[in-house]
Amino acid sequence: MKNKLKKLVALGMVIGLTLTLLTACIGDSTTDDTPAVADTNDTTDDADDTADDTAGGSETVDTIQIGLIMPLSGVNADQGVFNVDGGQLAADWINENGGIHSLGGAQIELVVYDNESDPDRSRMVAERMIDENPNMIAATGAAASSFVIPMLPTFERAGLPFLTGQTSQAITAQDYQYVFAIAAQSPGFAAAQVDILEWINAEYGTELTRIGIIYEDSEWGLTNSQAARDLIEQMDHFELAFDQSFTPGAADLSPIVVGLIDADVEVIMPSVYTQDARLLFNTMTAFDYAPLIVGGGAGVLFPGFAEDLGDLVDGIISVASHNFDVTTIRNNPDLANISERFEAEFGYIMPEQAVGTFSAVYLIAQALEISGTTDRTDLMHAIRALDTAGLTPGGPMAFAENGFNENSVAVMVQWQRGDDDIFRPRSVFPPEEADVEFQLTELLIEKQSN
Repeated sequence: MKNKLKKLVALGMVIGLTLTLLTACIGDSTTDDTPAVADTNDTTDDADDTADDTAGGSETVDTIQIGLIMPLSGVNADQGVFNVDGGQLAADWINENGGIHSLGGAQIELVVYDNESDPDRSRMVAERMIDENPNMIAATGAAASSFVIPMLPTFERAGLPFLTGQTSQAITAQDYQYVFAIAAQSPGFAAAQVDILEWINAEYGTELTRIGIIYEDSEWGLTNSQAARDLIEQMDHFELAFDQSFTPGAADLSPIVVGLIDADVEVIMPSVYTQDARLLFNTMTAFDYAPLIVGGGAGVLFPGFAEDLGDLVDGIISVASHNFDVTTIRNNPDLANISERFEAEFGYIMPEQAVGTFSAVYLIAQALEISGTTDRTDLMHAIRALDTAGLTPGGPMAFAENGFNENSVAVMVQWQRGDDDIFRPRSVFPPEEADVEFQLTELLIEKQSN
């Protein structure tokens, strides 16, 4: 009996001690000293950061990952390189200037993926990039609207802020919260093309009225051409004399050139990429046909285009979403000479695509400075509230509810020979963004004298 009593007393002491320890553990778990659950959008590995620290913008982060999806192989590989070079220059510039100060000097790291110039691959590449880089806080891309549009639902579902300089209105048509179009879209492109024609006719007494539009049958080409078509048909003093699409990578554009000649087209508005731009202009040269060119951007602005045409590029005009010498850039003393650095580092002139990607990375960095956190949702709100200028024409950002930058303007550029004997696309219109004066082409001089 005494043995049983001793056993019961011992068992009671064990149970009491166990309950005391459990109570102490439970009490400790509710104190403010316990680390908060890690934020899946947080790029820091420091286990001492708490949820309160994140909300207060006091994170200290070594590296900030920004994704770039670009065509680095396939038919659009050249513009993919332009974009990556522009983005890398932006990252280098930010890092050299102290990184993201609000995050303890965090350095920008670009994570680059190749969409192989394939719209269908773009979505899969976006999914893979997000899966393989859970610490990524934002992304940009992808050199063409047809590559961008398939990726947008992926970025929205992931809650990953995505900035692009592509022009299709479809990019902002879905009112995504995490998608931002920083540059002018197709209607703005068409308006700028028509505006400069009206200005040329008024300024120099020319009467250029017969317009031809030719375009690749991609998302970009179709939206560009539709915007131009709608605008031209509304205007009594211009006539749409020729309207023709073609399949990208065409082997022969001579039927189109013959059609332009037969229609007595005085002004061509082409929406073409590199390979087709070269073929088109070489074919026009072979037919001794030299209308006024008012390009739709892209291939007409690539460095290789000027190299291929040589002196024939002189005076060619094109609309652009970005250009290295616009007033918006020149007004920022820190960035005014960025194109000179680009040429020194990469060995070619800074094209539209490089400027656009530099602007996107720069704007992400500005938003990070404001948010002071790597939380993607906080970053999205900071981007949406940005009122700072990047390298995009039009001055400070002003994002509408659908993510479109309402301050953006398209600029008209003209290939002109510099004092160093190198041809560069120079901003000539509108006056508020122009850096140099418009130069008369031989066609315009001839029209002026008639």
